[in-house]
Amino acid sequence: MSRERPRNIEFEITTACNYQCIHCYCNAGPKSKNELSTEQVESVIDQLVEANAELLDIVGGEPLVRPDIYEILSYGYKKGLQMMMNTNASLVTKEVARKLKLACPSLLIGVSLDGPTPEIHEKIRGKGTFEKTMKGMLNLLNEGFDVTILFVVNALNYKYIDDMLKLAERLGTHLYVDRFVPVGRGFFHKDLLMPTKEQIQYVAEKLEEYNGNVQLFIEENIFGGECTAGKTHASILVDGTVVPCGHFRYSPKFYMGNINEKPFKEIWYSYDPQHVVPKQCSSCSLYKTSCEAGCFAYSHLIYSSCDELICKLV
Repeated sequence: MSRERPRNIEFEITTACNYQCIHCYCNAGPKSKNELSTEQVESVIDQLVEANAELLDIVGGEPLVRPDIYEILSYGYKKGLQMMMNTNASLVTKEVARKLKLACPSLLIGVSLDGPTPEIHEKIRGKGTFEKTMKGMLNLLNEGFDVTILFVVNALNYKYIDDMLKLAERLGTHLYVDRFVPVGRGFFHKDLLMPTKEQIQYVAEKLEEYNGNVQLFIEENIFGGECTAGKTHASILVDGTVVPCGHFRYSPKFYMGNINEKPFKEIWYSYDPQHVVPKQCSSCSLYKTSCEAGCFAYSHLIYSSCDELICKLV
């Protein structure tokens, strides 16, 4: 089996978080007792370099809660990995932004924003969070960082996609668009947040029509493209478990391995990405011709068949 190199590896260095977002897929808040030490995190970075990974995305929880975050980012940078970090930006003072720049000059930063106004954003993240995130994001932009707004589409915010594009334009950021997956804390709010097929189509059409300056990164669960889970992407969870994508943390049958037991290179290159393709899709005549099957997490965890928001036969 020929295997593509790992392109985008997420690494959940903590589940500790200063927010309690209602859509959180990993139920972040408290620190996990299984959180890896600085030395263990650096060992994982060495393993990713050895496996020829392209980009390491540091996620949480909130990565900035860890006091050793600067050391971790600096270590990855010195090892030649393209480093990225996802943050709610609420802890990014001017000093923090400066320290991040010194630690990892080429760091790409994703800032989670769930709406263009406090009213929308705070329905998901809680009171007072919008202003903190905007302030933090401006501190990052003023320090010269390449910033992408991370927008997760749900039933409450889908109709603000135009406003999110305008906001990204005004700030000079990129825009990443993903779809809410009802797992973790999000499972308990799925009736409020889970988007319909029509709502996802609305977002997809707006993004297709867009011809402005904002660089877009759009997940396969919006346009129905190819899911990269397990193929070019994987997530390393807080305890070292490797999964095809973070949403698969709830499904041990999809675990790829654990970096405390085997090196990442061995885990990656011995894994067959077909394992995660739903049977209903792999045996469908449309698969790989006019349909790429959409989001595998939705297929397995929500529908136990195919991604119904994407499927052309449903």
